[in-house]
Amino acid sequence: MDIRSKDAYVRDISALTIDDAEEAGGKGANMGELVAAGLPVPPGFVLLRDCYRDSMSAGGVAADLSALHREALDTGSDTGRLNQLCEQMQSLVQKAGVDDAVRDLVLGAYRELAAAAGGEVVVAVRSSATGEDGADASFAGMNATITNVAGEENLLEAVNRCWMSLFSPRVITYRATRGFTADPAMAVVVQQMVNSEKAGVAFTADPSTGARDRVVIEGAYGLGEVVVSGEVEPDTYIVA
Repeated sequence: MDIRSKDAYVRDISALTIDDAEEAGGKGANMGELVAAGLPVPPGFVLLRDCYRDSMSAGGVAADLSALHREALDTGSDTGRLNQLCEQMQSLVQKAGVDDAVRDLVLGAYRELAAAAGGEVVVAVRSSATGEDGADASFAGMNATITNVAGEENLLEAVNRCWMSLFSPRVITYRATRGFTADPAMAVVVQQMVNSEKAGVAFTADPSTGARDRVVIEGAYGLGEVVVSGEVEPDTYIVA
């Protein structure tokens, strides 16, 4: 593959703005805005969506993924066939892996992050949906997040797992109900881990009523992923 420039594939979180949401996904772009606002954001970088696209093309699976994805969107209530198609698509993504040119850029950014941290760094590898995750739809908790990742090979494996999560039955079903028919792509956030005692999610509008005169906070002990993924029933706080 031809690398246009490093910034076309990998970018530091602090260099992103909301205008980069198409390439960095909503999660990556909004964290750039948080950095600009002076809020404490753990350092990291984002693999932009062309890392995924070019890796699938270089791996020779892009056309097959597109055809299988179109078929999966039309399976309706045939969950058996949907599961089968999702397994096929995830196997193709795993087969393609991370293209060598992308790999070099990702590992270079990871080494810079480790050097800034003073040694080996433990990271969270987080899916950041592109082109779909916005005002009318949210893929929160549907795509993969892998925490406590250390080491270069483990990082690359986690990136691939994030890409594979584009094609889970839950995600495909949601995409079909929202009328998303374009071939999906994904950016990936790589961010230094925080050993949190408690974590959670704050909603600036009440998710059950839409009321904007309150903030709803859902929290639990440990990492926030258990809240977002629905693994635990969180404590809920409503703040005026």
